[in-house]
Amino acid sequence: MSLQGKKIFIFQQRNWGRTIGHFLAKKLTAEGCVLAAWTMKPSTHKFTKNQKDVKYEFLINDDEALNDPVRYLSHEDYSLQEICEALGVPGVWPMASTIRNYVKSYREKFYYSFRQNVPDEQIVAYIKAVYKYLKRVFEEFQPDLILAPNFVVLPHIMFNLYGQKRGIPMLAVTDSKVQGINIFTYSYRDDKGPFFERVDALNQNLDETINRERAKKYIAEFRQSFKHPDHTELPVSRGSIWRIVRHELSPFYQILKWYWKRPENELPALGPTLDFRPPGIILRDHFARKRYQKFAEKFSYHPIEKSEKYVYFPLQFQPEAAIDVIAPFFNNQIETARLVAMSLPADYTLVVKEHPSMVGLRPPSYLEKIARSPNVKLVDYRIPSEEILRKARLVVNLGNTILAEAALYKIPGIQLGDLGVTLKLPNVWKHTDMTSLSKKIQEVLEVDLNTADYERRLENFVAAAFDAGFDFKYFEVWAKGGDMNILWQIYKKEIEKVLV
Repeated sequence: MSLQGKKIFIFQQRNWGRTIGHFLAKKLTAEGCVLAAWTMKPSTHKFTKNQKDVKYEFLINDDEALNDPVRYLSHEDYSLQEICEALGVPGVWPMASTIRNYVKSYREKFYYSFRQNVPDEQIVAYIKAVYKYLKRVFEEFQPDLILAPNFVVLPHIMFNLYGQKRGIPMLAVTDSKVQGINIFTYSYRDDKGPFFERVDALNQNLDETINRERAKKYIAEFRQSFKHPDHTELPVSRGSIWRIVRHELSPFYQILKWYWKRPENELPALGPTLDFRPPGIILRDHFARKRYQKFAEKFSYHPIEKSEKYVYFPLQFQPEAAIDVIAPFFNNQIETARLVAMSLPADYTLVVKEHPSMVGLRPPSYLEKIARSPNVKLVDYRIPSEEILRKARLVVNLGNTILAEAALYKIPGIQLGDLGVTLKLPNVWKHTDMTSLSKKIQEVLEVDLNTADYERRLENFVAAAFDAGFDFKYFEVWAKGGDMNILWQIYKKEIEKVLV
């Protein structure tokens, strides 16, 4: 089909807006599309505004609203009741947890204090400001389609919910939990799109897949040799000598750059952020990370071999969409671990492991609180995940790759969050009522997963990812750039399908 005249609204945020987003905008322009855009991060807004490749009908600078929402609103006002009715939600505060630099403070602590950075009044004003420009987009521009890199911030959620009620599709990309395969998602909960339709069709025997043998091979290979997630990062100390030297010199180089050319990503009302770190904050972060990492390396962990019957609760990276967007009621992982540990059968313990990419980011007090919670055993983060996972009787998680890994080992999982991808796994039960978690754990532990039906549904999940997903180093290209012509063909096909 022709895309001529189609109105596309693009979230040109951060580095994605300067790499993949700008590339897609140029391709859409060449197809005759009419574009408008939203930007996040001052340097990205400047780039988008000054580039000559793409004409935008108008640009919305989210940072203006984020920095001073009251001024952005001017004399306009909206009730929270009106906003909730327009979005189809009972309240706004679960969404507010996604406003990272509002609900957490980078000024107070590395790596974020879990105390809010601005008063509630500013949070409410920003929600109203987003609603203001959202209405402008839908009333003045009238988009046929909304494109976003992912679903991680409050405007994503609000546009998605508002668009769903009005039949306007929104596309983003997420990982399928099958290594190397990404999928399109139409919902911020990652529960709508071709992959999800495909899983359901296969599970209901409405169709067959050409990728069944490929899925069987993937499952067999995983069980033979654990496949680590593509995004796994190791602490700095495990890198090369050159990497360590660069890490040690990096803060001083950044300080020189600060005085030579003051960074342009300041939002004065927010103070220091990851995008705007004054010299004092740069030094604080550097030495805090060294101190935190050293503490983590020397911490007296519980020996995993002393835990025989255990439930596995791996900590998740935070702040991050998988927890703060999809599971906002459980984003206090210390408290969640405590509640899970309290809910275990009499002869079970809760084994907790730090996320490798968080080593050096979480303060010593965090690890100490986890380790000193009743019936919680904090084990060494350097123990391979597969070693802990293979011996676990159950995994409890907010919604992450670990549940897919557990599925391949036929280990049951309880998911506390709303992530739609992992809820399609045959080993996963969703449960959000902590007062009845104990009963649910007992029920799940008694389920037999060694059945032909389980294996078939697992094959369906993997095959659906191969059927509906695409094999492209999406997140690598996002970060570093690269040849994106193949990606354009992938996007174009999906856009045409959605707009039919």
